[in-house]
Amino acid sequence: MPMTPAHALPLLLLLAATPWKEIDFGTKKILVDPRCERLPTDLLGPFVKRGDGAILAAGPKDASISHDNGRTWRPRPLFREPDRFESRGEAAILRTRDGTILFAFLNAKEQKLSWDQKKGGPQPDCQLPVYVIRSLDEGETWQEPQRLQTGWSGAIRQMIQLRSGRIVLISQQAVRDPGRHVSFAYVSDDEGQNWEKGDVVDLGEYGGYGDHGGGIEGTITELADGRLWLLLRTYRGSFTEAFSKDGGLTWENIRPSKILASGSPGLLQRLHDGRLLLLWNRYIDPEKRTGRREQLSMALSEDDGATWGEPAVIAYDPMKPGDKEPQHRLSYPYLYEHVPGEFWITTMQGPLRVALHERDFSAPRLSETTYRARFLPKAQIKIDGNPDEPDWGQAEALRAFRFPWNPDPVPSTEFRAICDADHLYFAFDVDDADIVALDDFTDEADAVLEDRAELYIALDDQMTRYFCVEIDSRGRPFDYSASYYRQFVRKWKFDGLATAAHVRQGGYNVEGSIPLKSLEALGFPPLKPGARIRWGIFRAEFSHDRSGKSAPAKPSIHNLGRRMKDPPPIERWMSWVDPRTTEPDFHVPTSLGWLEVAE
Repeated sequence: MPMTPAHALPLLLLLAATPWKEIDFGTKKILVDPRCERLPTDLLGPFVKRGDGAILAAGPKDASISHDNGRTWRPRPLFREPDRFESRGEAAILRTRDGTILFAFLNAKEQKLSWDQKKGGPQPDCQLPVYVIRSLDEGETWQEPQRLQTGWSGAIRQMIQLRSGRIVLISQQAVRDPGRHVSFAYVSDDEGQNWEKGDVVDLGEYGGYGDHGGGIEGTITELADGRLWLLLRTYRGSFTEAFSKDGGLTWENIRPSKILASGSPGLLQRLHDGRLLLLWNRYIDPEKRTGRREQLSMALSEDDGATWGEPAVIAYDPMKPGDKEPQHRLSYPYLYEHVPGEFWITTMQGPLRVALHERDFSAPRLSETTYRARFLPKAQIKIDGNPDEPDWGQAEALRAFRFPWNPDPVPSTEFRAICDADHLYFAFDVDDADIVALDDFTDEADAVLEDRAELYIALDDQMTRYFCVEIDSRGRPFDYSASYYRQFVRKWKFDGLATAAHVRQGGYNVEGSIPLKSLEALGFPPLKPGARIRWGIFRAEFSHDRSGKSAPAKPSIHNLGRRMKDPPPIERWMSWVDPRTTEPDFHVPTSLGWLEVAE
């Protein structure tokens, strides 16, 4: 839960007792949580991942690209007229689901702070305008900047894409009489080509007046119920929150939040695993309201921000007698989730550049869903694609499949498994009125472009090493080994794997078997009654695109970079548990449950 004044003493004691690790960031040494590591780069960001897995960092004049996890970078110019444009450190970046990269920035080349509160606040020549620039080729080249607003905007913090596809950029502007700042959203429904400005959030006297007055430097997320949740920086001891039911055009329930804060901007972000993460500055002593920006905190929420786990202070730059507070700031944070659960955290104020793993601060929410494979020592099973042997009738039938990422009705899918003394047998019975299958394979990895049934078997909860078999409607397997996250060894094969399939009226059947000796050789326990191993059961349910519209294939984590001559299939992903990720992904620990061998 958020810190309250009653927690002030424990927080002070915590900071004194924490076993800090000191890291040299070049300009100074900073105390960090020992679970943090220094980033391989000094770049501030913001960062975004390209479709090919490379990292893109947007800076004042260049987009820097790294293909080696941030160790080396190749610059690409952001602007065709660099004498006219230069981004300040407060910026936002986004790669849309269709592959457009958008960078929103404040143009330092036009910056002029002209403020006289006695004359109403911002003067006519007070300028720091907001621009958006687009790239259609993963940041290699950029279109001309598009100006969204004139006047003074003190900061741009965040831009997100909603489930509907709409893009929402939170901005702010200085207004007069009395001088203060108001906040609002720009929204785009066409990949950032055109923008609409929403209604303003004006806190009036509550937000205060002056060149830092008002509700400013907002951060935003989309909640599970479709509303947008906005947190604004204010000097009232907590963030001010507001909610939107129409995708950012209007705001309601504008009020103090329950999250205590020191009057510095926060960053609220939806993680790949569905949880919310908040980075922000708390008062070290809430009662005296001292220690505003010397330490950066992180907290996680499992329930869309209704409650929060205990905050962790991940970095601290303590002041010494005679020091000035600006010399010790760790504020204006950026968060980049490099792979699911691995966070890069940087600060514009202060040289903090660290990486940490979510699991070191909060364990993943693993499923306890269990499938019980019947142990039949003398099972009589023939792998021919027709699971019609009598022994299949003794197996537990699993039918509780779902589409975790869309609301479509789920076509019938049934899974069964049996263990005998030598093999693990499995079978899928799949309803599918539109089977997508390739006539010709370049190699077996072409299965990623087809309808298929899938099994993953993991050696541990963290998927340190796991093994996958994906079988199409013609019985062709794509088996490979992997380690977290999506580090595939495609040449690896299950020793002794047998598969077959049969297309029937309205669907298809898949059968397979894996020798138990092969599993034991990989490190799994003997699959005898009582044994349990982590595994996942999935289905890729594809259909042909018959819209007639041009639909070029897009880079995707699901197609391994492969392309089809025809329009790509419409993809839907079916699972036996809900991995609770924001985007379709089975290669995460939350997609796994248990296989238990039972009498």
